[in-house]
Amino acid sequence: MKDLRIAALATAAAILLFPQSSRGQDGPVRTVLTNANVIDGNGGPVKENMTVILSGREIESIREGAYRPSGSGDNARVIDLDGAYILPGFWNMHTHLTALLPYNHALDGEEVASKVIRAGLNAMDGLRHGFTSLRSVGEEDYIDVAWQEAFDHGFFFGPRIFASGRSVSPTAGHRGAIRDGADGVAAIRRAVRSRITHGVSVIKIVNVEMLPDELEAAVETAHSFGIHVTAHSREPAVYQAVAAGIDCIEHGYGLTDETIALMVEKGTFYDPTIICNLDDRYIKEREERLAKLGYSDDEQAVRVRTAIAYADERSPEHAQYQRQALKKAADAGVKLLIGSDSMPIGEIGVLEMEQFVLSGVSEMDTIVAATRNGADMLGLLDTLGTVEEGKLADLVVVAENPLDNISNIRKVKMVFKDGISVDLEQPLGPTPYWDYYEMTGFDKGYLGAAEKDAGFSRGKTEPETQ
Repeated sequence: MKDLRIAALATAAAILLFPQSSRGQDGPVRTVLTNANVIDGNGGPVKENMTVILSGREIESIREGAYRPSGSGDNARVIDLDGAYILPGFWNMHTHLTALLPYNHALDGEEVASKVIRAGLNAMDGLRHGFTSLRSVGEEDYIDVAWQEAFDHGFFFGPRIFASGRSVSPTAGHRGAIRDGADGVAAIRRAVRSRITHGVSVIKIVNVEMLPDELEAAVETAHSFGIHVTAHSREPAVYQAVAAGIDCIEHGYGLTDETIALMVEKGTFYDPTIICNLDDRYIKEREERLAKLGYSDDEQAVRVRTAIAYADERSPEHAQYQRQALKKAADAGVKLLIGSDSMPIGEIGVLEMEQFVLSGVSEMDTIVAATRNGADMLGLLDTLGTVEEGKLADLVVVAENPLDNISNIRKVKMVFKDGISVDLEQPLGPTPYWDYYEMTGFDKGYLGAAEKDAGFSRGKTEPETQ
């Protein structure tokens, strides 16, 4: 397949994580996680003093109390977690694998092979932060499909990817940025089908400029193939998309009470990407909090994540409205998702979870949004999303209780994907991923020449992002 051949260009430079095999000479390896607390992702109370046994790819059993070997023939690998917390693997449901910074054109003209490498490194770095599953919602050249297949086939060890390829949009959609869109019902249907033939797992549309018959055609066509649809949207187009049967809303700018009520009625998921809707006050609030907690020692990470935040800075009115809308949606019972939009997947995904709590969403509801709801949205709740017997062993182990402080999700001790332990110590390479951002020169001034050329200005009130 052409796209998989593109991914092969990365093999000379992308560095594999080195997982421990989930099979031994005598069958599946059994891994015992004992002296643990379990937050299963279903929203119930913490299960204390538990033992979780993994066999091959699956969770074999979950038992109360310490592990007791069955006999001399028990060759299980036993890990005493010393009271750490086991959670389902995290889901980042709004990613763009090759993106660096919004409104930045410093890497325009970059070769496809280079983008492929960056996309893979971004995904694998996200896995090391606990993001075992990713949904890609807009990617050129089907690079996300290529990595979806590469990880699924085991050529590289990375997170599960649910790829969309390029967004489906009419011409001049996304505030005129899309110049080669699909116009009319027939063209929209053809665009959806084309992406499905290229192997996508989800369809992402930009419905703000879509006519009603185009919107309905996109949803109907995708659903006829059993493919879920999500929409980059702002009101009043959000209400129109929900009424048309869309599965998920991205951003939901200007979300109204009427739309929230309809989302609850229809079971529509909401991916607010709240981290991309901050004003100067909220950015400073976030950074001051992280500094007090001791998460500002990495000066490069602080510098670049702050530059990323200011690249998407909003007006105070817009930032407050989106924060209140998220809280309203949570209180009403809308199914929430965690999505970072900005990259890298790991750090910005963690920031999104923290920003949920700063926006008034409870720690438990945030964890459910980051785990169970992602699997539920994609129809995979029977195998993923929670810590339950018989499900695939995608797990995150953190040292301290994230229900006491959501930032405890940063204290990652172990990550498992498909029952395989991720090596958190083995670096992807001697150069940190943050250096890709430094290459753009963006961090030296968050409103540089590239941003001015793109028409960006601080505190913009028209909240349209990728």
